[in-house]
Amino acid sequence: MNKKLILFDYDGTIVDSAKMIVKGAIEAFRMCGLPDPDPNKVRENIGKPLATALDSYAPKGYEVKPEMISNAYRKWYAEQGRLGLQDEPLFPGMFEVLHDLKNNKDVHIGIATNKSRIALNNGLKKHNLNNIFDITLTMDEAKAKPDPDMAIQAMSKLNIKKKSTIMVGDTINDIGLGVNAGINSIGVAWGYNSIEMLRNEGADFIIKDSEELFDTIINI
Repeated sequence: MNKKLILFDYDGTIVDSAKMIVKGAIEAFRMCGLPDPDPNKVRENIGKPLATALDSYAPKGYEVKPEMISNAYRKWYAEQGRLGLQDEPLFPGMFEVLHDLKNNKDVHIGIATNKSRIALNNGLKKHNLNNIFDITLTMDEAKAKPDPDMAIQAMSKLNIKKKSTIMVGDTINDIGLGVNAGINSIGVAWGYNSIEMLRNEGADFIIKDSEELFDTIINI
């Protein structure tokens, strides 16, 4: 039997990091001498590469480059991680799903995230997930989703075919990666984009909880 490769998004799929991301954006804006961004706009743009997301809610008329805000955000996030202060609880059932898949000899599991490497590593360490994945890819090693680069790299390194690869995520960037890579995609209903957005982007499956996620992965 051909092995499957299941690629998971991180924010909004494995962990609920919205509160942390919104707080980090506000702190980064303050570090750059800018007025606070609209928390709702920050949340709406979770899942996008940070520089792209900033374009959607950075105030006009200020001489601050997106890279400055982005660097301030990364610095704040890394420091929170170093201090063990990430406020990113696991979504219900995800720890068990990941372990059940890890124990399945017919499955590889990986992460494809638009987070930075340091932020992902800190999060995985906090949740005792740093040794569970066969491959993890971040924006530091690959082009940001929805570019298919993360899926292409993962399939190549683990020698898995497209038909045996699945992308699991909560935003249109995750589903877009699946579409652009020519692989199956599963949209999860507990994240930061609506079911309608995921469906319109081309999700092959929409699931409502971790139990349904496991069953869907096994039966594809």
